[in-house]
Amino acid sequence: MKITDVRVINSNHVDSSTAFIEVETDEGITGIGATASPVPVISAVVEAGETSLKPLLVGEDPTDVNRLWHKMFESWQAKRGRGGEGGIAVNAMGAVDIALWDIAGKARDLPIYDLLGGAVQKEVMVYASTSRADRRHIVDPRGVWTSKTTEDMVIECKEYVAQGFKAIKYGWGKHFGPEAQDSLAAIREAIGPDIRLMLDCGPGTYLDGGWTVKEAIRVAKMLDKYDIYFMEEPLHPYDVEGFRELTLNAPIKIATGESLTTLRDFQRFMDKKSIDVLQPDVQQMGMSQFIRVAQMTEQAGILCIPHGPWSAILVAGHLNVLATINNGAMIEYRGFASFEEGTETQSRTEAFNQSIIETPAVVEKGYLQLPKSPGLGLGNFIHEAISKLPS
Repeated sequence: MKITDVRVINSNHVDSSTAFIEVETDEGITGIGATASPVPVISAVVEAGETSLKPLLVGEDPTDVNRLWHKMFESWQAKRGRGGEGGIAVNAMGAVDIALWDIAGKARDLPIYDLLGGAVQKEVMVYASTSRADRRHIVDPRGVWTSKTTEDMVIECKEYVAQGFKAIKYGWGKHFGPEAQDSLAAIREAIGPDIRLMLDCGPGTYLDGGWTVKEAIRVAKMLDKYDIYFMEEPLHPYDVEGFRELTLNAPIKIATGESLTTLRDFQRFMDKKSIDVLQPDVQQMGMSQFIRVAQMTEQAGILCIPHGPWSAILVAGHLNVLATINNGAMIEYRGFASFEEGTETQSRTEAFNQSIIETPAVVEKGYLQLPKSPGLGLGNFIHEAISKLPS
């Protein structure tokens, strides 16, 4: 079997933040992949001219995934004097790598988790991923949102529990004053003690010059009374020493990893015992590296809870790998309450997770079910559905 084509199939969607990749073969097997990075940039890296990834891959055996990863990651980058760097280049390689793993499974008529030795979990918990931002109300043309009320968040969380979710995460920012604490108290009371509740601080927090490790420790100690399962990315994602100090002093679990793109990035956190929860993202780094990071977290005794509810490809990649390790606790999955129905965010996310592929993932009572179909378990892209996505 040989690769005959590598392309970004939504390259005309210049404003999209997710690029969808197809790798075709001479035996009619097609692999699919994706990365949450700007489409024009990924298109250039993947298929623009002789210096792109495509000439490097056409004619190769797509099932030789390990060698092709090294060919992309080391040979291609080394030609530019930047071997081993992350960022957009690795995002593009990662999307291709996912598609190669999809082909490898389809060629052997096996799901990826069976290529990895078989599943140790028959299903993996998903958590409802949402935000304090109220996407019904734009307050200026730049897309700045108002915050949901406490009442809205209580209603929302009750709906998630009714839908079967056993865990909920809010994009929370650095809002930890009295009003925000009142909201957290109301949410915890509404969902009860058995539902996990997580908070994501994100770039708006750690890029603030007034936010320090000491402040993060203070907030983590305050959040303990609301039984927060983990606090996500409260510090700059490459601040290994800062995370180590925070993790050692926080009574709740600390998480990071969504911004990291190379194995070496994650290794630093594990070597220093700087984190409780690592959050690799297969659409950032590809299957080959994601598999190794997940296996390393199991050996290190660190929870692996991947980042990103963005597409069916991402969810399937995470599911296939986490099913093979004992510490794959949860998978991020976009949650929607009734008052969000009809929003642009809901429509786009549901399209990315449902209509653009042949066999969407199945969630039952808060758990993703293992696919029986080969490769990622998604079949192929539905091109007509992708053509209808906003450009």
